[in-house]
Amino acid sequence: MIKRVSVRDVAAAAGVSVGSVSRVLNDSGYASVELRKHVLDAVTALGYEPDFTARHLRTGRSKTIGYLLPTIANPVPAAHLSEVEQLMRSAGYSLLVGSSQRPTRDRELVAFFENRRLEGIIASPSFEYPDPTDCPFGKTTLPVVIVERDLGEDYDCVLMNHAGGMHQAMEYLLALGHQRIAMLVSGANLAPGREKLRGYKAALGAAGLQFDPALIYMPESWLASSREPVQRMLQLPSPPTALIALGTQLLSGALHVVRGRGLEVPRDFSMIGIGTTEQLELMYPPVTALRYDYHRSAEVAVQLMLDRIEGTAAPQARRVVLEWDLVIGGSCGQLRPRS
Repeated sequence: MIKRVSVRDVAAAAGVSVGSVSRVLNDSGYASVELRKHVLDAVTALGYEPDFTARHLRTGRSKTIGYLLPTIANPVPAAHLSEVEQLMRSAGYSLLVGSSQRPTRDRELVAFFENRRLEGIIASPSFEYPDPTDCPFGKTTLPVVIVERDLGEDYDCVLMNHAGGMHQAMEYLLALGHQRIAMLVSGANLAPGREKLRGYKAALGAAGLQFDPALIYMPESWLASSREPVQRMLQLPSPPTALIALGTQLLSGALHVVRGRGLEVPRDFSMIGIGTTEQLELMYPPVTALRYDYHRSAEVAVQLMLDRIEGTAAPQARRVVLEWDLVIGGSCGQLRPRS
């Protein structure tokens, strides 16, 4: 059995007292630059890892936050998770992560986080709980920050302006002469999907155009294929000349169908996608896309959480709405007459 490195081992290696090691590791009390260097060098050399259970018993604090996300397989929430983890670590906290797939799982995770005496929950659940009395986040005493979901006015939350972002993308395509614009968006029963549809309809209304449900595809899962729906749309008497596919899988499927029909992007067909900066740089030709600023969203979520933990937040819940950036690439062109 491998012996766990202790604080005493670190103190002996650094040539200092256990109390000095404790001051450095817990950032409590004065520690000179030289002392701090000796201790941290010893920590690195020995591979010391703090005993969080012992620290919790000693201080009454776990210094750990629960993070609940729909799935780590989706690159957008995964990027947000990575950013939150780095920001929380810089603030001296660890993350305990769980994936939300159904309401019962959300309840399990909230109970799990409570039983381990975590200090708060950052959550982007897969379900929005239209009945507030059934919401597991309303039953916990832990501070809760909701990301990209509408669970009412009782929670601190950070949201993207999905309606505004979609309206911006639509205005761009409309200015290029496109009037038959398809929209492919997952999550019809979640706030981001509903708000995108609202922005889509608003842009059509402002341009004096009728809404056509035949141009809309809103599957529940972001992994759903868009190939069959796009095939169907392109066979309409008045097919779309452009589409907005807000999902990597949705965009990929649509692109395969469009190219399979012999249409060239952007000469014959225009496309707008969604992604992070890193994802957009991998695409060729560069795709015009709504860019999700996951770094800013993570910053806001972390600050909202820290304010609650530290008792500096006002009693009323705070709602922060962030804007999308429309990054112009090479996937959109002026409408060309169909022969």
